[in-house]
Amino acid sequence: MPDKDIPASDWTEQDLLTRDLARERLAEAESEALAELHALRAAPAADPAAVDLLERRLEAIATTRALIGG
Repeated sequence: MPDKDIPASDWTEQDLLTRDLARERLAEAESEALAELHALRAAPAADPAAVDLLERRLEAIATTRALIGG
């Protein structure tokens, strides 16, 4: 006997959970990147390319957060 279809989709709730998880992961990635950036800038011979890469990563994280509403 086939399962009955439910009257409403549960994808909306699942999408909200996914967005919440994405926000959490972005916050973790941002914290890690900021810590790396601060440590790199505190180093006596900071590699400008590495600093630039981390700054671009932080910009990408900010852009993604704005897109998902966080």
